Amino acid sequence: MSSGTAHCQSRTHVTTHDLRTKKETAIDEQDANQVPQTARATEQPQPWSTPGKWTITTEVGSVTSGYLPEWAEDDPSEAGVPLDQLPLRLGGINHRNFFEGPLVLLTATGGGDDAEEDAVFAGSIDCNPYDPDDRLRVPVVNIQVSPDHWILGLDPQELADIASKLRAQADVLHDEVLPTLIAAREDWSSHHPEHTITPSGPPSALPEVEVTARPSSPSHSVPHTDHPEGG
Repeated sequence: MSSGTAHCQSRTHVTTHDLRTKKETAIDEQDANQVPQTARATEQPQPWSTPGKWTITTEVGSVTSGYLPEWAEDDPSEAGVPLDQLPLRLGGINHRNFFEGPLVLLTATGGGDDAEEDAVFAGSIDCNPYDPDDRLRVPVVNIQVSPDHWILGLDPQELADIASKLRAQADVLHDEVLPTLIAAREDWSSHHPEHTITPSGPPSALPEVEVTARPSSPSHSVPHTDHPEGG
């Protein structure tokens, strides 16, 4: 073999070796940059990472997902959930949107000494897609009449009925009870001048209750920690 041929073969051998080494190095670097499947399964997704969709991933990589309403205030998405805990996680999914109620002084005894300011007729729109009760798998309204009393599971017609009753009661308070109260106080003052009645201001129409949203079956229980058991 001539020296020229040997030199050419030597150059070819070196070039092939170099290419193989570079390829192996590139593969090693690619593997190093890849996150193992087990590690990816335990990463917590960012809330609202997929608009309109929630996703729960178990520790073994199985995925359950569903529709996330735009009005819902929380995203139940979670990753790395133990497989035996998946039914519990699904059963606890609650899409919710709160609305406020007026603040009034409330007392449990009828006296004014323990009166505390609290909201009445506040509540929320709720939807529990995995609830055992099919009626609660669609949006309903729950109203907290007072701290210890609720009206639960209202569909649109039932909510309209409640609103109508409250509107009628407001009319009674303003058109009947208010004039009667004013007349009773004036009559009482005329017969008991020693009892000074301090006017609280001219009567006015009852203020509108401002309902603020942050972003429907007879009444029954809604299984949520904020709601009482039993309807």
